[in-house]
Amino acid sequence: MNKFLKKIVIYGLASFIVLNLIAFLSLYFLGKSSFYKQQFVKNGVKETTFDYIVLGSSTGLTTLDTKLIDSLTHRSGLNISIDDSGLSSHYLMLQHFYLSGKSTKKLILAVMPDDLENEKPKLNGNDYRFLPHNNEDEVQTFFNEIEGDNKIIYQTSKYVPLIGVSYFNTELFFPGILSIFQPTKRNLFDQNGNYSYPTINSSKKLEKTSNKIKKLEYKNPYLTKIIDFCRLNKVKLIIYQSPIYKTEVIFPDELNCVNQCSLFNVSEFFYDEIHVNSKGRRICSEDFSKNSFFLN
Repeated sequence: MNKFLKKIVIYGLASFIVLNLIAFLSLYFLGKSSFYKQQFVKNGVKETTFDYIVLGSSTGLTTLDTKLIDSLTHRSGLNISIDDSGLSSHYLMLQHFYLSGKSTKKLILAVMPDDLENEKPKLNGNDYRFLPHNNEDEVQTFFNEIEGDNKIIYQTSKYVPLIGVSYFNTELFFPGILSIFQPTKRNLFDQNGNYSYPTINSSKKLEKTSNKIKKLEYKNPYLTKIIDFCRLNKVKLIIYQSPIYKTEVIFPDELNCVNQCSLFNVSEFFYDEIHVNSKGRRICSEDFSKNSFFLN
């Protein structure tokens, strides 16, 4: 019986070590790739200095086309937005961008009203994409400070990578394997970091939407962190609000804002209520490229 238990312990420990090694290698190869935006910024972007970057969630990712803006303004931009994220993730991404040896003159911070008014931000849906970089101080500090249901998974993955990789297996393990063979492959964004939603018939989905006016008070502590970061690094911060169908958003006077919320209210330019499609993206990008606050 003692021999049997000893073998179980030995085999169990050996399996634990081997599985952790596999998880570590999965994160390692993913961290050396360009698959997610975090890895793309670190490994796939060769330029080090930009005139501007666009940072936000899916609205930042799909509304401002940096390639089109660059062609119209003769500037150099990069979209480092991450879908399913919030201001907390944006702050971490901004630090990650700078610690990857990159810098920018202007930050176009794409925001959403609900996120701005969130006093107690939590972990966002795609924060697991930072796990390949969980040995970096800013990533660990972020995971230690912020709250969320899976906080313990993020914290312990630094020491036991099997925990994070097994929990987010589809999102981390398989991209890690893919990255061994295709390290330059990108996940739903182009060489400038942009992505667009297709043009579809949105009228039926949006026809029941009523007109709304929203006056904002920003309460999210991570906006203050971003403001302080920009001030410290001499970056001009421009708050950007993308179109929301049949909605007007009024921002506090102290925020430097380019507000396109009511730029158009035609359903053919929307993918859904808060996201424009490829037609709407072109209108937004062309209009933004003429904005004096951005150009100066």
